[in-house]
Amino acid sequence: MNQGVVFNNTNYELNNLVSDVDSGIISLPDLQRPFVWKDTQIRDLIDSLYKGLPTGLIILWKIGDGEGGFKPIGFNKSTTPNRLVIDGQQRLTSLYAVFTGKPVLDTKYKERNPKIAFNPITDELEVLNKGIQGDPEWINNVTEILNGSLFSFVKEYINSLRESKPDLEFDEDEIEQRIEAIKNIKHYPFSVLELSSDLNPEEVSEIFVRINSKGKILNQSDFILTLMSVYWDEGRKALEEFSKECKLPNPSKNSPFNTIKATPDLDHLLRPTIAYSFLRGRLKYAYLILKGRNLENKTTTKEERDKNFNIFKQSQELVLNLKNWHDYCNLIESIGFINYDELISSKFGFYATYGLFLIGKYKFNIDYKNLNRVIGKWFVFSQLTQRYSFSPESSYEQDLVRFRKENVDFLQTLENIMDSELTNDYWNITLPERLISSVNNYAGKVYTVSKIYNKDNILFSKAILKDHLSPLTKSTKKSVDVHHIFPKNYLKKMGVNDKKDFNQQANYIYIEYADNIKISDKAPSEYWPMMVDTLNEHEKEDLMENYTERFDLPHEFWNMDYFDFLNERRKLMAKSIRNYFEKL
Repeated sequence: MNQGVVFNNTNYELNNLVSDVDSGIISLPDLQRPFVWKDTQIRDLIDSLYKGLPTGLIILWKIGDGEGGFKPIGFNKSTTPNRLVIDGQQRLTSLYAVFTGKPVLDTKYKERNPKIAFNPITDELEVLNKGIQGDPEWINNVTEILNGSLFSFVKEYINSLRESKPDLEFDEDEIEQRIEAIKNIKHYPFSVLELSSDLNPEEVSEIFVRINSKGKILNQSDFILTLMSVYWDEGRKALEEFSKECKLPNPSKNSPFNTIKATPDLDHLLRPTIAYSFLRGRLKYAYLILKGRNLENKTTTKEERDKNFNIFKQSQELVLNLKNWHDYCNLIESIGFINYDELISSKFGFYATYGLFLIGKYKFNIDYKNLNRVIGKWFVFSQLTQRYSFSPESSYEQDLVRFRKENVDFLQTLENIMDSELTNDYWNITLPERLISSVNNYAGKVYTVSKIYNKDNILFSKAILKDHLSPLTKSTKKSVDVHHIFPKNYLKKMGVNDKKDFNQQANYIYIEYADNIKISDKAPSEYWPMMVDTLNEHEKEDLMENYTERFDLPHEFWNMDYFDFLNERRKLMAKSIRNYFEKL
């Protein structure tokens, strides 16, 4: 952090603040973003201004002007903004809508015009509704007061009131004073903190967190998305549209909706775009590059910015290309990750690997069979080792820096990284230890994926596990359940009372819901023969010969000590994951 004072504390007349937003002097990206405040919140804000109450700080960041500055995003395109709103976007958007009467976008991306009504007789502010609309006591929209002539407005209001309600008693002077007080909201002194242009995004984010009681952290992606709003708003809108369309199927047109139901946020989509554009994993570098910084000579120019944004635009086109997106999602589904929410533990890893997929396809021209083979293995590797879960940007940066070298072999580079980490010690010692914790265990998710990939059936059933875990499966009742092989209450009777012991990954297996009810709290030695007897002769023989190979259950596990069982089953599960990985 810079030494010394890095801000100015000043007051803006509200009218000037809104005017600067409208003209583009103050950059407010939320003018084109979904607006989340309710109309009641807008009413409460106007009410606080009307009563002269404090309404909190607005934080602006001086962003300079000229060659390295921002271009306008407001309605007056001839003005170059020199301040960016860091905190107070919802308040400023609310005030902008009320003062100008211009619409905002709601969370469903539909335009709406918030209207706050005022009753000068009762001195009330209210969200306009059918109950008061048309009532001559109510002024339907305070925007009319803010933008009209005070004398004419008061005169028309009083004349209308006398005509429609001749018996109503009221004080004309009091009405005029109250309407004038609404109009004088324009002069409300808003407290504004202006941060120095010398600060970098990380420093601005730190200041924001220290000041903001909500503690919302500003990410590097927030700053990049703001840059897109300023320099390429069409690109940001394309990201938003893509993200929105991933959530709902649209039979009427091709869309990014996919069968694993991958639903990226905007920052997710930035990952592969930045990776492909600049072979960078750290978004702070991407922010500087997109702002026009040459990282080698440390200069910032408009020419550099334009060049880098052109690269970025071409890359985003590849990321949002429906064939690329569906080819990648289909690849991930084909290796067993059929459910984005339930089976993919590292969403960062999903989009980081998408970036590598595009790099291999376009920058290295790898044929699709070899590309799918290695990318599929890499995705499993990244999920299994949690490569992108701890300091993910650092790991991704280290991976991508390898491909900035000349004459690098893309496929061999990824293979070498996997071989160096997935040693015999990893498979035989490390992985079994990582299968200790509960059902949300990331290695446990990969284990489930291995069973899906092998098209394994559910224990004691002909049903295929894959069919029941797909996000597209519709069922009115829960058809499969995660069963404790050694039931919890049975273990408690045996003196095993710690959740960490009976909720271990190795004690879980999928069975049909009805079978789980039937087994209840019975000991394995009791329920195993009972459940086997429900099968026909061929099924009995098949299960008894293959339960170790198919379900990774130790030989005669029902007679084992519980902790010996856990130890042996973890080894079998790790072996099953290794066999799956080596098949890819």
